[in-house]
Amino acid sequence: MPTSHRLASTRFSLAKIACVIFVFCAATAIASPAQTLTTLASFDFTDGAYPTALMQAADGNFYGTTVSGGAPGAGTVFKITPSGTLSTLHSFDNTDGASPHGLVQGSDGNFYGTTAQGGAHSQGTVFTITPSGALTTLHSFDYGDGAGPTATLVQGTDGSFYGTASSGGANGHGTVFKITPQGTLITLHSFNGADGSVPEGALVQGTDGNFYGTTPGGGTVNNSCPLGCGTVFKITSSGALTTLHSFDLTDGSGPTVGLMQATDGSFYGTTPGGGPINNNCTVLSGCGTIFKITPSGTLTTLYGFCTQPNCADGYDPDAVLVQGTDGNFYGTASQGGNPICGGGMAGGCGTVFRITPSGTLTTLYSFDGTAGYAPTALVQAGNGSFYGTTAAGGTDNVGTVYSLTGPSPTPVQFVPVPPCRLADTRQTHDPIEGGTFQFFVVPHLGGCSIPATSAAYSLNVTVVPQHPLGYLTIWPSGKSQPGVSTMNSTDGRVKANAAIVPAGASGAVSVYASNTTDVILDIDGYFATPSSQTYQFYPLTPCRIVDTRNNQDGGMLQAGVERDYAIPPNCGVPNNATAYSFNVTVLPSAGGLDYLTVWPEGESRPTVSTLNDNTGTIVANAAIVPAGSENATAFYAHSNNTNLLLDVDGYFAAPGTGGLSLYPLTPCRVLDTRQVGNGQPFMGIWNPPNGVDVLTSQCAPPSTAKGFVFNATVVPSGSMPYLTLWPHGEGQPGVSTLNAYDGFITSNMAIVPTNDGSIDAYAAGLTQLILDISGYFAP
Repeated sequence: MPTSHRLASTRFSLAKIACVIFVFCAATAIASPAQTLTTLASFDFTDGAYPTALMQAADGNFYGTTVSGGAPGAGTVFKITPSGTLSTLHSFDNTDGASPHGLVQGSDGNFYGTTAQGGAHSQGTVFTITPSGALTTLHSFDYGDGAGPTATLVQGTDGSFYGTASSGGANGHGTVFKITPQGTLITLHSFNGADGSVPEGALVQGTDGNFYGTTPGGGTVNNSCPLGCGTVFKITSSGALTTLHSFDLTDGSGPTVGLMQATDGSFYGTTPGGGPINNNCTVLSGCGTIFKITPSGTLTTLYGFCTQPNCADGYDPDAVLVQGTDGNFYGTASQGGNPICGGGMAGGCGTVFRITPSGTLTTLYSFDGTAGYAPTALVQAGNGSFYGTTAAGGTDNVGTVYSLTGPSPTPVQFVPVPPCRLADTRQTHDPIEGGTFQFFVVPHLGGCSIPATSAAYSLNVTVVPQHPLGYLTIWPSGKSQPGVSTMNSTDGRVKANAAIVPAGASGAVSVYASNTTDVILDIDGYFATPSSQTYQFYPLTPCRIVDTRNNQDGGMLQAGVERDYAIPPNCGVPNNATAYSFNVTVLPSAGGLDYLTVWPEGESRPTVSTLNDNTGTIVANAAIVPAGSENATAFYAHSNNTNLLLDVDGYFAAPGTGGLSLYPLTPCRVLDTRQVGNGQPFMGIWNPPNGVDVLTSQCAPPSTAKGFVFNATVVPSGSMPYLTLWPHGEGQPGVSTLNAYDGFITSNMAIVPTNDGSIDAYAAGLTQLILDISGYFAP
């Protein structure tokens, strides 16, 4: 195999790890007083050695790889629970690969990864493995199409996986490839040195649809970089590559891990070498940098390592950055920190750090060898804490998995906007194809004047399927697709569901569809940093405001005629409320109801829909509606008369006593009764007398939570008249959260107050219940 163009890798090869082990010394850890590190597991070689990757899966557990160890010694895939129970899912034996690097969970629920060695041609593989450990080799590299893949794959919007091979290809400098879930591989680009060399880091798909990555070698050549100091590149899904930046040592050298796209739309990354020169960093090496680069290629060095005495701030950062829920960036330096650990320029077992978007760095934890040595991966879990791996150290000195307390969650408050249509793929003739997803950059859409600084959005999501739709999921762009669903339309009907979704990269949200469907996005408000223009939430025990059945409250809504209802004070809603949290239910008289629109009274009827009911069954949907003139709300039914039920579960108003802020979360599954006990459906009150204990679920919101934002889904065994959710310890209210008379899978967003961290659920028919949380309200 040609090796003349192969540069010495700065990632954790076995040789580098061996050096780390040789200089290992144990000492008391030095940590920031606010941070608590817990060692969850120490590898012992039989269950793996030298872990280099970790990710949290849809089931709340963590999955990762070790480059060595296991039964034949060629590396493992492992699973570890948040509490630290470690199990080996697979041990590689060279024939199916060796030295695995990283996992990603695909939209099918299986994991996909690469091995740097082994396989049919000893050049590495791409594999898939089920959560239970059944492994299939999808592709064995043969050098001509790449060799030595060391990067985690990324699933693109088209459903295929994209990655890099560190060598091989047409020029021997490595490749960018695309591979389908079935194993068809296409080489998109072969590096030639001038445009980069030895790509080792993962790609990231930007919200513009292009992929972005780094190479540790190649690029512009100068006296300091005779082979090039590495590059940042952009590549289209068809393989057109553009070099965005060539490092020159002064601004960094040898980026070995991938980039991440932040909420501001820029990409952030690290270089293990180069940067500012000081007493610890010679001109030949440098200690590494943290940088920011725009999609057009403007690079800014945010921080140069080893600027503190004895490299107390760390050096050689070698893991992808994570943007925390507080907006800051978190990462690890593989060396530096506690000086008791020898070796290298200034020793040190490595650090965990935080850096603000403006470049202020704080060392959060310095490893001591006992808790780990040479940190290699970091992820923020749904509960806000960080989880990571170290390549060495621990009880047997072959690596650990640890957890570290995360930042205090950042509160945001509501800003109502007139209901506005962001996107309608029917108008662009661009439906979401089955098995793929699309980015929607909310601040750029619909002329709705949503600021780029928004932290989360209050949306109404409508699907118009061409055929039955298994499920649709919406989540913040730049995050891994969560294993939850926003809605289902197994009979192919038009359906809507409200959703509060955190803003992702570039302020975008991602929408995945299991089957081809058009999607409509409407917005009625956003959440932002508290100011004089934002409003807090005041939860209420669900209370019925309007019920037009039996000629009450004005009787049935007439098709095509606006009906206004003043919000009465008897349910606890004050006159100074700026927006209401409703649950709206329609009971059409006969036939289907195209759509119902709810908006602030006194304003023109907007071109949006609150719910759709083209099958004529009873349908409910949550809605946050700005207050209208004289505290009234307007309703309009298109195409058919309908009865109306209107329930309120809270309101937004100026900050005051009892007011709560929102703390957005990456969607997380609190309850799935199919996975509880023997998995039987239930009817009546779920799990009396304790209800659903949300605080002790894997999503673990804090005890300060006074209300939860759920997506509630029922999977009925037959007709299920209604489901009701309410605060635990209170009497069951006379309201409904959703209805499934027709027996189909049905979802609805529900904001449910809580008194003790638990809620109660009542099902009027036999059903399974799934509760996914996307945020909570707290002081």
